[in-house]
Amino acid sequence: MEIDKVASLIKTKRKERGLTQEELANKLNVTEKAISRWETGRGLPDVSLLVSLSNELEISVSEILKGVEDKKEDKNLKDIVNYIDESKKNKNNHIIMISSIIYIILIFLYLWYLRYEYSMSHRPIYFGELIKNLFFMISVFLNNRFIANNYYDTLEDKKRMNKISYIIIFMLYVIMIFNLTIFGRDNIGIGGGYNLIPFKTLLHYWAFPTPYNIWINVIGNIVVMMPIQYFIIKILDIKKYSKCFIIDLAFILLIELTQVISNVGIFDVDDIMLNLFGMSLMYALVMGKHKLLSKYKEYTVISFISLMIVIFIFDIFGWYSIGDIPTTLVLFRIIIATILTGIINYLIYKSCISRRLK
Repeated sequence: MEIDKVASLIKTKRKERGLTQEELANKLNVTEKAISRWETGRGLPDVSLLVSLSNELEISVSEILKGVEDKKEDKNLKDIVNYIDESKKNKNNHIIMISSIIYIILIFLYLWYLRYEYSMSHRPIYFGELIKNLFFMISVFLNNRFIANNYYDTLEDKKRMNKISYIIIFMLYVIMIFNLTIFGRDNIGIGGGYNLIPFKTLLHYWAFPTPYNIWINVIGNIVVMMPIQYFIIKILDIKKYSKCFIIDLAFILLIELTQVISNVGIFDVDDIMLNLFGMSLMYALVMGKHKLLSKYKEYTVISFISLMIVIFIFDIFGWYSIGDIPTTLVLFRIIIATILTGIINYLIYKSCISRRLK
């Protein structure tokens, strides 16, 4: 079997039918990457997809197997057997080995990171910890996306790989939260109190609006639990808000009670309200059917990724720490960050659009 001929035939017939790769993928319920692999000779359609593909391209299965249009129907069993063998060879089994090696490296790096960051001689900085944990989470996601794009064709397989990604990233995120809120805190022994009066702590922050109170205690408490809500929806496939709310509350109470028992924090009802507000906001973003959210969801995600890249770059050079530097230099850094974020955002967005138009 000549794979190049099969690839050329699929591409030619798709274009003759006036279909884009995305449109053909939707009709076959496979990924757009799968169509791209078939048309470039980097893979072959799964046997289970041959009949559907032949119907969409208006050619026979035998013609697909041979890679040549031939109106004489030739149901040669040998051709089918050869096709199955070739498709198995082109499943890129080496990808699994490469990905396994990547996972092993990531595990050792993460264990080394935990040992260093949470040793007695080193205490974590919230912003720095977030950036470093995001690196591991994004690495896991990209590795699984690499497997899904190069090894699996159907959307069901891709969903399964996405769920695996969510589970691993969820575990890393939970570890990060417990490290930042309990194990990595340097105020051990001064906690153990509680506040059961709603808005008492928030009114105190209002009276004394320090940067720490605003960014860590208020905004931080809102944002930090939002990814947890996203993972609950994606992993457990829970769509009902009441069920999500019960799980959210149980998780938050677990953290609050652990802080009290370990004497590193207090049980504060205001923290619980802020956490629940952030998780409810994430529920609205994920499950909301508002046209504005649906239209700009992809662009919002791309913008967030661009911002994370710029923050990571600035973190390497220490530019996010303003300190006592002149105002003009601060403005210069803000302008550079804005321009750089815009450029990265534009490149990613254009890349996504161009791939869709293939």
